[in-house]
Amino acid sequence: MGLVNNTTINEQIEKDITSLSERGIRCLAVARTKDGCIDEWLFLGLLTFLDPPRSDTMRTIQDAKMYGVAVKMITGDHLLIAKETSKRLMLGCDIMSPELLPCLDPETQQKPKNLSSHYGDMILSADGFAEVFPEHKYLIVECLRGDFVIVMVIVMSL
Repeated sequence: MGLVNNTTINEQIEKDITSLSERGIRCLAVARTKDGCIDEWLFLGLLTFLDPPRSDTMRTIQDAKMYGVAVKMITGDHLLIAKETSKRLMLGCDIMSPELLPCLDPETQQKPKNLSSHYGDMILSADGFAEVFPEHKYLIVECLRGDFVIVMVIVMSL
């Protein structure tokens, strides 16, 4: 959280968010400024949200696998939420965060040269990716397309 100027409260908030995320529950911390001072915040609580996969998702994944299609989850969700969702969908638990993923060239906005040869093995071996931005989603799919891999990618909204 960081905005609340109380280490004990901040530590408890982080513990609560981690605990909820490990169960696939999204959280939104709510705070307000204290007495109109923009530098002091008062923590009000956590709002929690359940956003389970659609009821037909598991069957779709099973059907895809039956036809030899590899399935990967790509989501902007927190890593812990993504791991729990992946576990529920029986997709595997090797969910990576975006630090090792390629980015578009900042000047030209082009994908990296040799995208598949540089990142293909890593992307192919992972069960999915979390905390990614639309740019990462695009590059993951492009990388897999470059290797002509038959993959069903579940792209979840941010």
